[in-house]
Amino acid sequence: MAFKLSQLFARGPEKIEAEKVFIRDLPLEELGLTLLFIVVAGFWLVFSGDIVDWVMGIQIESPAVQTLRAINFVTTTSLVLYLVLRRTLRRRRQAEEALRLSQQRFECVALATTDAIWEVNLETKAVWWSEGIEKLFGFRSEEVSSKYDWWLQRVHPDDRERVTEAIRKAVEGGGKAWSSEYRFRRQDERYATVLDRGFIIRDRLGKPLRLVGGLSDISEQRTAEKALENSRQQLRALTARLQTGREDERTKVAREIHDELGQILTALKLNLDWLERKITERGAGPALNDLLDRILESLEMTETAIQSVQRIATDLRPAALDNLGLIEALQQEAHRFQLRSGIPCELRLPPDHPRLAPETSTAIFRVFQEALTNVARHSEATAARVSFETQNDQVLLQLEDNGKGIGVEAISDPRSLGLLGMTERAAALGGHVAVAPVIPHGTRITLQLPLQPDLK
Repeated sequence: MAFKLSQLFARGPEKIEAEKVFIRDLPLEELGLTLLFIVVAGFWLVFSGDIVDWVMGIQIESPAVQTLRAINFVTTTSLVLYLVLRRTLRRRRQAEEALRLSQQRFECVALATTDAIWEVNLETKAVWWSEGIEKLFGFRSEEVSSKYDWWLQRVHPDDRERVTEAIRKAVEGGGKAWSSEYRFRRQDERYATVLDRGFIIRDRLGKPLRLVGGLSDISEQRTAEKALENSRQQLRALTARLQTGREDERTKVAREIHDELGQILTALKLNLDWLERKITERGAGPALNDLLDRILESLEMTETAIQSVQRIATDLRPAALDNLGLIEALQQEAHRFQLRSGIPCELRLPPDHPRLAPETSTAIFRVFQEALTNVARHSEATAARVSFETQNDQVLLQLEDNGKGIGVEAISDPRSLGLLGMTERAAALGGHVAVAPVIPHGTRITLQLPLQPDLK
Protein backbone atom coordinates (compact mmCIF):
# COMPACT_ATOMS: atom_id res chain seq x y z
CA MET A 1 0.00 0.00 0.00
CA ALA A 2 1.40 3.36 -1.02
CA PHE A 3 0.23 5.19 2.12
CA LYS A 4 -1.05 4.31 5.55
CA LEU A 5 -3.99 6.06 7.14
CA SER A 6 -1.74 7.75 9.69
CA GLN A 7 0.40 9.13 6.86
CA LEU A 8 -2.64 10.67 5.23
CA PHE A 9 -2.89 13.30 7.99
CA ALA A 10 0.82 13.46 8.94
CA ARG A 11 2.27 14.80 5.70
CA GLY A 12 4.02 18.16 5.64
CA PRO A 13 1.65 20.16 3.39
CA GLU A 14 -1.38 19.18 5.43
CA LYS A 15 0.30 20.22 8.69
CA ILE A 16 1.37 23.54 7.24
CA GLU A 17 -2.15 24.11 5.97
CA ALA A 18 -3.53 23.23 9.41
CA GLU A 19 -1.24 25.82 11.02
CA LYS A 20 -2.37 28.46 8.54
CA VAL A 21 -5.98 27.66 9.31
CA PHE A 22 -5.22 27.77 13.06
CA ILE A 23 -3.63 31.22 12.85
CA ARG A 24 -6.36 32.45 10.57
CA ASP A 25 -9.01 31.14 12.94
CA LEU A 26 -7.48 32.75 16.06
CA PRO A 27 -10.46 34.44 17.78
CA LEU A 28 -10.69 38.21 18.25
CA GLU A 29 -10.76 37.74 22.03
CA GLU A 30 -7.37 35.98 21.86
CA LEU A 31 -5.86 38.72 19.72
CA GLY A 32 -7.30 41.44 21.97
CA LEU A 33 -5.88 39.94 25.17
CA THR A 34 -2.48 39.41 23.56
CA LEU A 35 -2.39 43.04 22.37
CA LEU A 36 -3.43 44.22 25.85
CA PHE A 37 -0.62 42.17 27.45
CA ILE A 38 1.94 43.66 25.06
CA VAL A 39 0.74 47.27 25.60
CA VAL A 40 0.73 46.99 29.40
CA ALA A 41 4.09 45.25 29.46
CA GLY A 42 5.63 47.83 27.09
CA PHE A 43 4.25 50.68 29.20
CA TRP A 44 5.67 49.10 32.35
CA LEU A 45 9.08 48.44 30.80
CA VAL A 46 9.38 52.02 29.52
CA PHE A 47 8.08 53.88 32.53
CA SER A 48 8.84 51.49 35.42
CA GLY A 49 12.08 53.41 36.31
CA ASP A 50 10.30 56.74 36.46
CA ILE A 51 7.53 55.18 38.52
CA VAL A 52 10.08 53.83 41.05
CA ASP A 53 11.82 57.23 41.24
CA TRP A 54 8.49 58.95 41.74
CA VAL A 55 7.55 56.57 44.53
CA MET A 56 10.96 56.97 46.25
CA GLY A 57 10.90 60.76 45.78
CA ILE A 58 14.45 60.85 44.41
CA GLN A 59 16.32 59.45 41.40
CA ILE A 60 18.38 56.51 42.45
CA GLU A 61 21.05 55.05 40.20
CA SER A 62 22.42 52.40 42.52
CA PRO A 63 23.40 48.89 41.30
CA ALA A 64 20.52 47.49 43.30
CA VAL A 65 17.99 49.63 41.42
CA GLN A 66 19.54 48.69 38.08
CA THR A 67 19.28 45.05 39.07
CA LEU A 68 15.67 45.56 40.11
CA ARG A 69 14.89 47.15 36.74
CA ALA A 70 16.56 44.23 34.93
CA ILE A 71 14.59 41.73 36.98
CA ASN A 72 11.41 43.70 36.22
CA PHE A 73 12.17 43.61 32.48
CA VAL A 74 12.84 39.85 32.49
CA THR A 75 9.82 39.09 34.68
CA THR A 76 7.40 41.20 32.68
CA THR A 77 8.60 39.87 29.34
CA SER A 78 8.46 36.27 30.59
CA LEU A 79 4.97 36.76 31.98
CA VAL A 80 3.68 38.19 28.72
CA LEU A 81 5.34 35.41 26.73
CA TYR A 82 4.00 32.75 29.11
CA LEU A 83 0.41 34.02 28.94
CA VAL A 84 0.45 34.26 25.17
CA LEU A 85 2.08 30.85 24.67
CA ARG A 86 -0.19 29.14 27.21
CA ARG A 87 -3.36 30.26 25.45
CA THR A 88 -1.87 29.54 22.04
CA LEU A 89 -0.77 26.03 23.01
CA ARG A 90 -4.14 25.29 24.56
CA ARG A 91 -5.83 26.22 21.32
CA ARG A 92 -3.33 24.12 19.38
CA ARG A 93 -3.95 21.09 21.61
CA GLN A 94 -7.69 21.44 21.04
CA ALA A 95 -7.15 21.59 17.27
CA GLU A 96 -4.84 18.57 17.37
CA GLU A 97 -7.38 16.60 19.42
CA ALA A 98 -10.14 17.42 16.94
CA LEU A 99 -7.81 16.36 14.11
CA ARG A 100 -7.03 13.10 15.92
CA LEU A 101 -10.72 12.32 16.39
CA SER A 102 -11.38 13.09 12.72
CA GLN A 103 -8.53 10.76 11.78
CA GLN A 104 -9.97 7.97 13.94
CA ARG A 105 -13.40 8.38 12.36
CA PHE A 106 -11.87 8.24 8.90
CA GLU A 107 -9.95 5.09 9.79
CA CYS A 108 -13.10 3.42 11.11
CA VAL A 109 -15.07 4.34 8.00
CA ALA A 110 -12.31 3.07 5.71
CA LEU A 111 -12.13 -0.25 7.58
CA ALA A 112 -15.89 -0.73 7.90
CA THR A 113 -16.92 0.03 4.33
CA THR A 114 -16.77 -2.49 1.52
CA ASP A 115 -15.78 0.22 -0.98
CA ALA A 116 -12.27 1.24 -1.97
CA ILE A 117 -11.79 4.63 -0.30
CA TRP A 118 -9.44 7.02 -2.08
CA GLU A 119 -8.03 10.54 -1.65
CA VAL A 120 -6.29 12.68 -4.28
CA ASN A 121 -4.08 15.68 -3.54
CA LEU A 122 -4.89 17.97 -6.45
CA GLU A 123 -1.58 19.82 -6.16
CA THR A 124 0.77 16.84 -6.12
CA LYS A 125 -1.54 14.36 -7.89
CA ALA A 126 -0.69 11.83 -5.17
CA VAL A 127 -3.39 9.23 -4.54
CA TRP A 128 -4.08 7.36 -1.33
CA TRP A 129 -6.02 4.07 -1.41
CA SER A 130 -7.63 2.18 1.45
CA GLU A 131 -7.28 -1.57 1.78
CA GLY A 132 -10.56 -1.96 -0.12
CA ILE A 133 -8.68 -1.62 -3.41
CA GLU A 134 -6.96 -4.92 -2.60
CA LYS A 135 -10.07 -6.75 -1.40
CA LEU A 136 -12.31 -5.67 -4.28
CA PHE A 137 -9.95 -6.01 -7.22
CA GLY A 138 -7.32 -8.52 -6.08
CA PHE A 139 -4.25 -6.28 -5.91
CA ARG A 140 -1.40 -6.87 -3.48
CA SER A 141 -0.26 -3.93 -1.37
CA GLU A 142 3.01 -3.57 -3.27
CA GLU A 143 1.11 -3.43 -6.57
CA VAL A 144 -0.87 -0.37 -5.57
CA SER A 145 0.80 2.90 -6.48
CA SER A 146 0.25 6.42 -5.23
CA LYS A 147 0.62 7.78 -8.75
CA TYR A 148 -2.42 9.18 -10.49
CA ASP A 149 -1.48 7.40 -13.72
CA TRP A 150 -1.72 4.01 -11.97
CA TRP A 151 -5.46 4.49 -11.61
CA LEU A 152 -5.89 6.16 -14.99
CA GLN A 153 -4.21 3.31 -16.88
CA ARG A 154 -6.66 0.85 -15.35
CA VAL A 155 -9.72 2.73 -16.57
CA HIS A 156 -11.03 1.18 -19.78
CA PRO A 157 -9.68 3.10 -22.83
CA ASP A 158 -13.22 3.71 -24.12
CA ASP A 159 -14.23 5.29 -20.79
CA ARG A 160 -11.02 7.16 -19.94
CA GLU A 161 -11.67 10.45 -21.72
CA ARG A 162 -15.28 10.64 -20.52
CA VAL A 163 -14.30 10.06 -16.88
CA THR A 164 -11.38 12.51 -16.80
CA GLU A 165 -13.45 15.17 -18.54
CA ALA A 166 -16.23 14.77 -15.95
CA ILE A 167 -13.70 15.17 -13.11
CA ARG A 168 -12.18 18.26 -14.74
CA LYS A 169 -15.56 19.92 -15.20
CA ALA A 170 -16.54 19.23 -11.58
CA VAL A 171 -13.26 20.58 -10.18
CA GLU A 172 -12.98 23.63 -12.42
CA GLY A 173 -16.69 24.37 -12.45
CA GLY A 174 -16.96 24.89 -8.71
CA GLY A 175 -18.87 21.67 -8.05
CA LYS A 176 -18.99 19.89 -4.74
CA ALA A 177 -19.38 16.28 -5.90
CA TRP A 178 -18.66 14.04 -8.85
CA SER A 179 -19.76 10.55 -9.83
CA SER A 180 -19.32 8.29 -12.82
CA GLU A 181 -19.76 4.69 -13.88
CA TYR A 182 -16.97 3.05 -15.87
CA ARG A 183 -14.95 -0.13 -16.35
CA PHE A 184 -11.90 -0.72 -14.16
CA ARG A 185 -9.27 -3.37 -14.81
CA ARG A 186 -8.75 -5.89 -12.01
CA GLN A 187 -5.48 -7.52 -11.07
CA ASP A 188 -6.45 -10.55 -13.19
CA GLU A 189 -6.86 -8.25 -16.24
CA ARG A 190 -10.66 -8.64 -16.29
CA TYR A 191 -12.76 -5.48 -16.24
CA ALA A 192 -15.17 -4.71 -13.44
CA THR A 193 -18.04 -2.25 -13.75
CA VAL A 194 -17.57 0.31 -10.97
CA LEU A 195 -19.44 3.29 -9.57
CA ASP A 196 -17.04 6.04 -8.51
CA ARG A 197 -18.24 8.89 -6.31
CA GLY A 198 -16.10 11.74 -5.04
CA PHE A 199 -16.38 14.97 -3.07
CA ILE A 200 -14.26 18.05 -3.72
CA ILE A 201 -12.63 19.75 -0.72
CA ARG A 202 -11.89 23.46 -1.23
CA ASP A 203 -10.32 26.21 0.83
CA ARG A 204 -12.16 29.34 1.91
CA LEU A 205 -11.45 31.02 -1.40
CA GLY A 206 -12.93 28.10 -3.34
CA LYS A 207 -9.62 26.68 -4.52
CA PRO A 208 -9.85 22.87 -4.89
CA LEU A 209 -7.44 21.07 -2.57
CA ARG A 210 -8.37 17.40 -2.46
CA LEU A 211 -10.77 14.83 -3.85
CA VAL A 212 -12.11 12.20 -1.45
CA GLY A 213 -14.42 9.38 -2.48
CA GLY A 214 -15.17 5.70 -2.82
CA LEU A 215 -15.07 3.08 -5.58
CA SER A 216 -17.83 0.43 -5.60
CA ASP A 217 -17.84 -2.77 -7.64
CA ILE A 218 -21.30 -3.05 -9.23
CA SER A 219 -20.45 -5.75 -11.77
CA GLU A 220 -22.86 -8.31 -10.32
CA GLN A 221 -25.63 -5.73 -10.11
CA ARG A 222 -25.18 -4.68 -13.74
CA THR A 223 -24.96 -8.32 -14.84
CA ALA A 224 -28.21 -9.08 -13.03
CA GLU A 225 -29.86 -5.99 -14.54
CA LYS A 226 -28.71 -7.00 -18.01
CA ALA A 227 -30.01 -10.54 -17.50
CA LEU A 228 -33.32 -9.14 -16.27
CA GLU A 229 -33.55 -6.84 -19.29
CA ASN A 230 -32.78 -9.72 -21.63
CA SER A 231 -35.47 -11.76 -19.91
CA ARG A 232 -37.92 -8.89 -20.36
CA GLN A 233 -37.01 -8.59 -24.02
CA GLN A 234 -37.51 -12.32 -24.52
CA LEU A 235 -40.80 -12.25 -22.65
CA ARG A 236 -41.93 -9.24 -24.67
CA ALA A 237 -40.96 -10.98 -27.91
CA LEU A 238 -42.86 -14.06 -26.78
CA THR A 239 -45.87 -11.92 -25.90
CA ALA A 240 -45.76 -10.25 -29.30
CA ARG A 241 -45.53 -13.64 -31.00
CA LEU A 242 -48.43 -14.98 -28.96
CA GLN A 243 -50.51 -11.91 -29.79
CA THR A 244 -49.71 -12.27 -33.49
CA GLY A 245 -50.60 -15.96 -33.36
CA ARG A 246 -53.80 -15.20 -31.50
CA GLU A 247 -54.77 -12.53 -34.04
CA ASP A 248 -54.11 -14.96 -36.88
CA GLU A 249 -56.17 -17.63 -35.17
CA ARG A 250 -58.99 -15.22 -34.42
CA THR A 251 -58.96 -14.05 -38.04
CA LYS A 252 -59.15 -17.63 -39.23
CA VAL A 253 -61.94 -18.56 -36.84
CA ALA A 254 -63.88 -15.37 -37.63
CA ARG A 255 -63.61 -16.05 -41.35
CA GLU A 256 -64.74 -19.64 -40.95
CA ILE A 257 -67.66 -18.63 -38.76
CA HIS A 258 -68.68 -15.87 -41.13
CA ASP A 259 -68.17 -17.78 -44.36
CA GLU A 260 -69.21 -21.32 -43.45
CA LEU A 261 -71.60 -21.05 -40.55
CA GLY A 262 -72.98 -17.76 -41.83
CA GLN A 263 -73.60 -19.26 -45.28
CA ILE A 264 -75.32 -22.30 -43.80
CA LEU A 265 -77.59 -20.14 -41.68
CA THR A 266 -78.35 -17.90 -44.66
CA ALA A 267 -79.24 -20.93 -46.79
CA LEU A 268 -81.44 -22.23 -43.98
CA LYS A 269 -83.21 -18.89 -43.81
CA LEU A 270 -83.77 -18.89 -47.57
CA ASN A 271 -85.28 -22.39 -47.40
CA LEU A 272 -87.58 -21.34 -44.59
CA ASP A 273 -88.62 -18.26 -46.57
CA TRP A 274 -89.39 -20.51 -49.54
CA LEU A 275 -91.51 -22.83 -47.39
CA GLU A 276 -93.38 -19.85 -45.93
CA ARG A 277 -94.17 -18.50 -49.40
CA LYS A 278 -95.32 -21.91 -50.73
CA ILE A 279 -97.61 -22.53 -47.78
CA THR A 280 -98.99 -19.00 -48.03
CA GLU A 281 -99.61 -19.42 -51.80
CA ARG A 282 -101.62 -22.63 -51.28
CA GLY A 283 -103.61 -21.03 -48.58
CA ALA A 284 -103.09 -21.85 -44.98
CA GLY A 285 -105.80 -24.04 -43.63
CA PRO A 286 -106.29 -25.12 -40.06
CA ALA A 287 -104.01 -28.08 -40.63
CA LEU A 288 -101.14 -25.92 -41.84
CA ASN A 289 -101.40 -23.14 -39.28
CA ASP A 290 -99.21 -24.95 -36.75
CA LEU A 291 -96.64 -25.73 -39.46
CA LEU A 292 -96.59 -22.11 -40.60
CA ASP A 293 -96.14 -20.91 -37.03
CA ARG A 294 -93.15 -23.22 -36.58
CA ILE A 295 -91.64 -22.00 -39.85
CA LEU A 296 -91.99 -18.36 -38.79
CA GLU A 297 -90.49 -19.16 -35.39
CA SER A 298 -87.58 -20.92 -37.10
CA LEU A 299 -87.08 -17.88 -39.34
CA GLU A 300 -86.79 -15.62 -36.30
CA MET A 301 -84.37 -18.02 -34.62
CA THR A 302 -82.32 -18.25 -37.80
CA GLU A 303 -82.18 -14.44 -38.08
CA THR A 304 -81.05 -14.24 -34.44
CA ALA A 305 -78.40 -16.90 -35.08
CA ILE A 306 -77.13 -14.98 -38.13
CA GLN A 307 -76.84 -11.79 -36.06
CA SER A 308 -75.01 -13.71 -33.32
CA VAL A 309 -72.61 -15.21 -35.84
CA GLN A 310 -71.90 -11.74 -37.25
CA ARG A 311 -71.37 -10.32 -33.76
CA ILE A 312 -69.05 -13.15 -32.73
CA ALA A 313 -67.07 -12.87 -35.97
CA THR A 314 -66.74 -9.11 -35.50
CA ASP A 315 -65.62 -9.55 -31.89
CA LEU A 316 -62.99 -12.03 -32.99
CA ARG A 317 -61.72 -9.94 -35.91
CA PRO A 318 -63.69 -7.13 -37.54
CA ALA A 319 -63.78 -7.60 -41.29
CA ALA A 320 -63.56 -3.82 -41.76
CA LEU A 321 -60.05 -3.81 -40.30
CA ASP A 322 -58.80 -6.09 -43.07
CA ASN A 323 -61.06 -5.00 -45.90
CA LEU A 324 -61.75 -1.27 -45.37
CA GLY A 325 -58.94 -0.09 -43.10
CA LEU A 326 -58.35 1.17 -39.58
CA ILE A 327 -60.48 4.34 -39.77
CA GLU A 328 -63.65 2.43 -40.75
CA ALA A 329 -62.93 -0.22 -38.14
CA LEU A 330 -62.66 2.46 -35.42
CA GLN A 331 -65.92 4.06 -36.56
CA GLN A 332 -67.74 0.73 -36.55
CA GLU A 333 -66.39 -0.19 -33.11
CA ALA A 334 -67.41 3.21 -31.69
CA HIS A 335 -70.91 2.73 -33.12
CA ARG A 336 -71.17 -0.74 -31.60
CA PHE A 337 -69.95 0.69 -28.27
CA GLN A 338 -72.67 3.36 -28.29
CA LEU A 339 -75.37 0.79 -29.04
CA ARG A 340 -74.09 -1.57 -26.38
CA SER A 341 -73.46 0.94 -23.55
CA GLY A 342 -75.60 3.95 -24.40
CA ILE A 343 -72.58 6.24 -23.93
CA PRO A 344 -72.02 8.78 -26.75
CA CYS A 345 -68.57 8.49 -28.29
CA GLU A 346 -67.17 11.48 -30.19
CA LEU A 347 -64.53 10.62 -32.80
CA ARG A 348 -61.93 12.95 -34.26
CA LEU A 349 -60.23 11.06 -37.07
CA PRO A 350 -57.88 12.20 -39.84
CA PRO A 351 -59.49 12.76 -43.25
CA ASP A 352 -56.81 10.71 -44.98
CA HIS A 353 -56.07 7.12 -44.20
CA PRO A 354 -52.59 6.87 -42.68
CA ARG A 355 -50.43 4.15 -44.15
CA LEU A 356 -49.75 1.80 -41.29
CA ALA A 357 -48.25 -1.63 -40.96
CA PRO A 358 -50.78 -4.40 -40.23
CA GLU A 359 -49.26 -4.92 -36.77
CA THR A 360 -49.68 -1.23 -35.94
CA SER A 361 -53.29 -1.13 -37.14
CA THR A 362 -54.14 -4.21 -35.12
CA ALA A 363 -52.48 -2.81 -31.98
CA ILE A 364 -54.31 0.52 -32.28
CA PHE A 365 -57.66 -1.19 -32.80
CA ARG A 366 -57.20 -3.60 -29.90
CA VAL A 367 -56.12 -0.85 -27.50
CA PHE A 368 -59.10 1.23 -28.63
CA GLN A 369 -61.40 -1.76 -28.13
CA GLU A 370 -60.04 -2.50 -24.64
CA ALA A 371 -60.21 1.16 -23.62
CA LEU A 372 -63.88 1.37 -24.62
CA THR A 373 -64.56 -1.83 -22.70
CA ASN A 374 -63.03 -0.28 -19.57
CA VAL A 375 -65.15 2.84 -20.03
CA ALA A 376 -68.31 0.74 -20.25
CA ARG A 377 -67.43 -1.47 -17.27
CA HIS A 378 -65.76 0.80 -14.73
CA SER A 379 -65.98 4.52 -15.50
CA GLU A 380 -69.66 5.35 -14.92
CA ALA A 381 -69.14 7.96 -17.65
CA THR A 382 -71.78 9.75 -19.70
CA ALA A 383 -69.54 10.68 -22.64
CA ALA A 384 -66.28 9.69 -24.27
CA ARG A 385 -64.01 11.49 -26.73
CA VAL A 386 -61.47 9.86 -29.02
CA SER A 387 -58.80 11.51 -31.16
CA PHE A 388 -56.49 9.81 -33.62
CA GLU A 389 -53.68 11.59 -35.45
CA THR A 390 -50.15 11.24 -36.77
CA GLN A 391 -47.34 13.49 -35.51
CA ASN A 392 -44.03 13.36 -37.37
CA ASP A 393 -43.14 9.68 -37.24
CA GLN A 394 -45.56 8.81 -34.43
CA VAL A 395 -49.19 7.67 -34.27
CA LEU A 396 -51.19 9.07 -31.36
CA LEU A 397 -54.51 7.68 -30.11
CA GLN A 398 -56.15 9.34 -27.11
CA LEU A 399 -59.39 8.36 -25.38
CA GLU A 400 -60.86 10.47 -22.58
CA ASP A 401 -64.05 9.96 -20.57
CA ASN A 402 -65.86 12.05 -17.96
CA GLY A 403 -66.34 9.23 -15.48
CA LYS A 404 -65.27 8.79 -11.88
CA GLY A 405 -61.58 8.51 -12.79
CA ILE A 406 -58.93 5.95 -12.02
CA GLY A 407 -56.77 5.70 -8.93
CA VAL A 408 -53.00 5.38 -8.85
CA GLU A 409 -53.35 1.97 -7.22
CA ALA A 410 -55.47 0.67 -10.09
CA ILE A 411 -52.94 1.89 -12.67
CA SER A 412 -50.08 -0.01 -11.03
CA ASP A 413 -52.16 -3.00 -9.92
CA PRO A 414 -50.74 -6.18 -11.57
CA ARG A 415 -54.26 -7.60 -11.57
CA SER A 416 -55.38 -4.92 -14.06
CA LEU A 417 -54.96 -7.30 -16.96
CA GLY A 418 -56.64 -5.00 -19.46
CA LEU A 419 -54.18 -2.17 -18.81
CA LEU A 420 -51.30 -4.63 -18.72
CA GLY A 421 -52.37 -6.08 -22.07
CA MET A 422 -52.50 -2.63 -23.67
CA THR A 423 -49.08 -1.75 -22.28
CA GLU A 424 -47.45 -4.95 -23.49
CA ARG A 425 -49.08 -4.71 -26.91
CA ALA A 426 -47.69 -1.19 -27.36
CA ALA A 427 -44.25 -2.07 -25.97
CA ALA A 428 -43.93 -4.94 -28.43
CA LEU A 429 -44.04 -2.37 -31.25
CA GLY A 430 -41.71 0.15 -29.60
CA GLY A 431 -44.47 2.37 -28.21
CA HIS A 432 -46.09 3.00 -24.86
CA VAL A 433 -49.46 3.51 -23.18
CA ALA A 434 -50.07 6.18 -20.54
CA VAL A 435 -53.07 6.08 -18.21
CA ALA A 436 -53.81 9.12 -16.06
CA PRO A 437 -56.73 10.67 -14.17
CA VAL A 438 -58.31 13.83 -15.59
CA ILE A 439 -59.02 16.84 -13.38
CA PRO A 440 -61.71 17.36 -12.11
CA HIS A 441 -62.90 13.88 -13.08
CA GLY A 442 -62.39 11.29 -15.76
CA THR A 443 -59.63 9.14 -17.22
CA ARG A 444 -57.32 9.64 -20.18
CA ILE A 445 -55.62 6.78 -22.03
CA THR A 446 -52.90 7.73 -24.52
CA LEU A 447 -51.34 5.31 -26.98
CA GLN A 448 -48.21 6.33 -28.86
CA LEU A 449 -46.68 4.11 -31.54
CA PRO A 450 -44.03 4.63 -34.23
CA LEU A 451 -45.26 4.69 -37.82
CA GLN A 452 -42.72 1.99 -38.55
CA PRO A 453 -43.11 -0.60 -35.78
CA ASP A 454 -40.02 -1.53 -33.80
CA LEU A 455 -40.70 -5.24 -33.52
CA LYS A 456 -38.83 -6.74 -30.55
